[in-house]
Amino acid sequence: MTIERLVGLFFFIGSILILIITFYPETNTFIADDDLTVDKNSSSNININTNNDLPENFKNFSISDFDLFVYRAHVLSSKENSEAIVYKVNNGGLPAFFEVFEKNDKLFAVYVGPFVSESDIVNNMDTIKRLSESQNGEILRWKLSD
Repeated sequence: MTIERLVGLFFFIGSILILIITFYPETNTFIADDDLTVDKNSSSNININTNNDLPENFKNFSISDFDLFVYRAHVLSSKENSEAIVYKVNNGGLPAFFEVFEKNDKLFAVYVGPFVSESDIVNNMDTIKRLSESQNGEILRWKLSD
Protein backbone atom coordinates (compact mmCIF):
# COMPACT_ATOMS: atom_id res chain seq x y z
CA MET A 1 0.00 0.00 0.00
CA THR A 2 2.87 2.41 0.66
CA ILE A 3 4.31 1.90 -2.83
CA GLU A 4 0.94 2.80 -4.35
CA ARG A 5 0.82 5.98 -2.28
CA LEU A 6 4.41 6.85 -3.25
CA VAL A 7 3.68 6.36 -6.97
CA GLY A 8 0.49 8.43 -6.60
CA LEU A 9 2.44 11.21 -4.86
CA PHE A 10 5.06 11.29 -7.65
CA PHE A 11 2.30 11.29 -10.26
CA PHE A 12 0.49 14.15 -8.48
CA ILE A 13 3.67 16.26 -8.13
CA GLY A 14 4.62 15.58 -11.73
CA SER A 15 1.17 16.64 -12.93
CA ILE A 16 1.36 19.88 -10.95
CA LEU A 17 4.83 20.65 -12.36
CA ILE A 18 3.65 20.02 -15.93
CA LEU A 19 0.66 22.35 -15.39
CA ILE A 20 2.88 25.06 -13.92
CA ILE A 21 5.41 24.84 -16.75
CA THR A 22 2.66 24.79 -19.39
CA PHE A 23 0.46 27.61 -18.10
CA TYR A 24 2.88 29.84 -16.18
CA PRO A 25 3.03 33.27 -17.89
CA GLU A 26 6.26 34.08 -19.63
CA THR A 27 8.37 36.99 -18.45
CA ASN A 28 8.33 40.29 -20.31
CA THR A 29 10.58 39.88 -23.33
CA PHE A 30 10.17 43.40 -24.70
CA ILE A 31 13.30 44.71 -22.97
CA ALA A 32 16.27 42.43 -22.61
CA ASP A 33 18.06 42.52 -19.27
CA ASP A 34 21.29 43.66 -20.90
CA ASP A 35 19.51 46.72 -22.35
CA LEU A 36 18.83 48.15 -18.88
CA THR A 37 21.51 50.20 -17.19
CA VAL A 38 21.42 52.13 -13.95
CA ASP A 39 22.44 55.77 -14.11
CA LYS A 40 22.86 57.31 -10.66
CA ASN A 41 22.55 60.85 -12.09
CA SER A 42 19.17 60.14 -13.66
CA SER A 43 15.96 60.88 -11.79
CA SER A 44 14.32 57.64 -12.91
CA ASN A 45 17.41 55.49 -12.28
CA ILE A 46 16.68 53.36 -15.36
CA ASN A 47 17.89 54.14 -18.83
CA ILE A 48 17.08 52.06 -21.86
CA ASN A 49 19.93 51.40 -24.24
CA THR A 50 18.89 52.98 -27.54
CA ASN A 51 21.88 51.80 -29.53
CA ASN A 52 19.80 48.99 -30.99
CA ASP A 53 18.82 49.29 -34.62
CA LEU A 54 15.20 50.37 -34.88
CA PRO A 55 12.84 49.16 -37.59
CA GLU A 56 12.35 51.39 -40.62
CA ASN A 57 8.74 52.19 -39.75
CA PHE A 58 9.61 53.23 -36.17
CA LYS A 59 9.01 56.94 -35.58
CA ASN A 60 10.78 58.94 -32.88
CA PHE A 61 8.73 61.58 -31.09
CA SER A 62 9.85 64.69 -29.32
CA ILE A 63 7.97 66.91 -26.90
CA SER A 64 7.35 69.46 -29.67
CA ASP A 65 5.24 66.84 -31.48
CA PHE A 66 2.69 67.18 -28.70
CA ASP A 67 1.79 70.84 -29.07
CA LEU A 68 -1.79 71.32 -27.99
CA PHE A 69 -4.24 74.21 -27.82
CA VAL A 70 -6.19 75.72 -24.94
CA TYR A 71 -8.78 78.43 -24.59
CA ARG A 72 -7.97 80.90 -21.83
CA ALA A 73 -11.41 81.85 -20.62
CA HIS A 74 -10.64 84.03 -17.61
CA VAL A 75 -7.94 85.57 -15.48
CA LEU A 76 -9.41 85.90 -11.99
CA SER A 77 -8.18 87.12 -8.63
CA SER A 78 -10.14 84.48 -6.72
CA LYS A 79 -8.94 80.89 -6.55
CA GLU A 80 -12.39 79.75 -5.40
CA ASN A 81 -14.08 81.33 -8.45
CA SER A 82 -11.48 79.70 -10.71
CA GLU A 83 -12.18 76.31 -9.14
CA ALA A 84 -15.94 76.84 -9.57
CA ILE A 85 -15.60 77.60 -13.28
CA VAL A 86 -13.30 74.60 -13.81
CA TYR A 87 -15.82 72.41 -11.99
CA LYS A 88 -18.68 73.70 -14.17
CA VAL A 89 -16.75 73.17 -17.42
CA ASN A 90 -15.65 69.68 -16.37
CA ASN A 91 -19.24 68.76 -15.49
CA GLY A 92 -20.26 70.03 -18.93
CA GLY A 93 -18.01 67.41 -20.51
CA LEU A 94 -14.94 69.45 -21.42
CA PRO A 95 -11.48 69.37 -19.89
CA ALA A 96 -10.50 72.44 -17.90
CA PHE A 97 -7.91 73.53 -15.37
CA PHE A 98 -6.55 76.66 -13.75
CA GLU A 99 -3.07 77.78 -12.81
CA VAL A 100 -1.24 80.80 -11.47
CA PHE A 101 -1.16 83.51 -14.13
CA GLU A 102 2.35 84.56 -15.20
CA LYS A 103 3.97 83.95 -11.79
CA ASN A 104 1.53 86.31 -10.06
CA ASP A 105 0.25 84.42 -7.00
CA LYS A 106 -2.83 86.63 -6.82
CA LEU A 107 -4.16 85.91 -10.32
CA PHE A 108 -5.46 82.60 -11.66
CA ALA A 109 -5.97 81.77 -15.34
CA VAL A 110 -8.78 79.39 -16.24
CA TYR A 111 -8.08 77.26 -19.32
CA VAL A 112 -10.44 75.01 -21.26
CA GLY A 113 -8.61 72.17 -22.91
CA PRO A 114 -6.10 71.04 -23.97
CA PHE A 115 -7.33 70.20 -27.46
CA VAL A 116 -5.43 68.51 -30.27
CA SER A 117 -6.09 71.27 -32.78
CA GLU A 118 -7.24 74.84 -32.85
CA SER A 119 -10.25 73.80 -34.94
CA ASP A 120 -11.47 71.63 -32.04
CA ILE A 121 -11.80 74.80 -29.99
CA VAL A 122 -13.41 76.78 -32.80
CA ASN A 123 -15.94 74.00 -33.50
CA ASN A 124 -16.93 73.92 -29.81
CA MET A 125 -16.69 77.66 -29.15
CA ASP A 126 -20.39 78.13 -28.28
CA THR A 127 -20.27 75.34 -25.70
CA ILE A 128 -16.95 76.55 -24.29
CA LYS A 129 -18.20 80.12 -23.91
CA ARG A 130 -21.49 79.00 -22.37
CA LEU A 131 -19.88 76.66 -19.83
CA SER A 132 -17.00 78.98 -18.92
CA GLU A 133 -19.19 82.10 -18.91
CA SER A 134 -16.58 83.81 -21.07
CA GLN A 135 -17.10 86.14 -23.99
CA ASN A 136 -13.59 87.41 -24.72
CA GLY A 137 -11.13 84.59 -24.15
CA GLU A 138 -8.26 83.68 -26.40
CA ILE A 139 -6.86 80.56 -28.02
CA LEU A 140 -3.29 79.77 -27.04
CA ARG A 141 -0.73 77.13 -27.94
CA TRP A 142 -0.10 74.93 -24.90
CA LYS A 143 3.11 72.95 -24.86
CA LEU A 144 4.05 70.10 -22.61
CA SER A 145 6.74 71.19 -20.22
CA ASP A 146 10.19 69.62 -20.40
